[in-house]
Amino acid sequence: MPMFNKVSVALVFGALISSMSAAFATDIKIATIAPNQSTWMIDMRAAGKTIKERTDGRVNLKFYGGGIQGASPKVLQKIKIGQLHGGMFAPIDFIKTYRDVSLYGLPFAFESWDEMRYVREQMDADLAAGFERHNFVTFGFVGSFAMILSNQPVRNQSDLRGKKVWLPEGDLISFEALKALNLSPVSLPVTDVLTGLQTGLLDMAAIPPEVAVALQWHTRVRYFTDMPLLYAMSFLAIDKRTLNKLSANDQAVLTEVLSETFARMDARMSFESLDATEALVDIGIQKIDPDDGMLDDLLASMSETNRDMAKKGIFSLALFETMQSHISDYRNGDPQAGVRVLSEN
Repeated sequence: MPMFNKVSVALVFGALISSMSAAFATDIKIATIAPNQSTWMIDMRAAGKTIKERTDGRVNLKFYGGGIQGASPKVLQKIKIGQLHGGMFAPIDFIKTYRDVSLYGLPFAFESWDEMRYVREQMDADLAAGFERHNFVTFGFVGSFAMILSNQPVRNQSDLRGKKVWLPEGDLISFEALKALNLSPVSLPVTDVLTGLQTGLLDMAAIPPEVAVALQWHTRVRYFTDMPLLYAMSFLAIDKRTLNKLSANDQAVLTEVLSETFARMDARMSFESLDATEALVDIGIQKIDPDDGMLDDLLASMSETNRDMAKKGIFSLALFETMQSHISDYRNGDPQAGVRVLSEN
């Protein structure tokens, strides 16, 4: 065969293989409210590029940032009917179907980053398994401690009394906790919080400092209280039906890359939180230290409130007791693996 014919055949064959790979590629469409230029979007797009390369183009992650696909309820509905395949969510987004994932976010459950990390080492796998039972796959949790951002200084419980505080829509757990703290919850979608702070509809909001900066909430407050209010986490959840369409090898690649990406993101959260806190001070937001004993008092009182919610069936009492046992082990300097109790939801 003439040389030019051999080259032509090779080029045609290569083009055919490439087009066949593209034809059988699986697009996984993922939505998030994270801004397109945020660190999260940069990391996830890098992960998507790696997955596409390692699967020879068979798996293509497409990200829709900035909330253009709507709020989380809309995203979940689109996943249900197949218009989307996954999203970046918070525990509140699964409050109707999987309440146990809200355990880490109970107000004043943790005293420190190290305590939280220890508990997560014991319980993350069980919470992830709960998503599997609800036909979603997750790849790790990323979280940070929320603090109070306000227009009046908050130093003690008296400063909280009667204040209008943001309540995420449908968040029954936070509603119970905020009422116990004598706060006045105002239910709003996350997209309306900035306006609420600007107009006086809200007196305060609780959010991790790095998220406050990303969403520009810090432009509408004057103070933040340096105290771990609650552990706010997020996670990527993808519909199992979509993943089941992939080959076993491609699923393994996707799981490996996304799990490693989330582990790296989570590992740097404490540093990003500190950087964001320092940035708040640098731009003139005043740091407020809580009065002596305030945190201890809140830890004690909210422990009972959280237990009461578990007894009402708002989330698993057994799993709550397991978490409290791990916390107790850590605080007593005797961390043990403890008894693992699977989520009941």
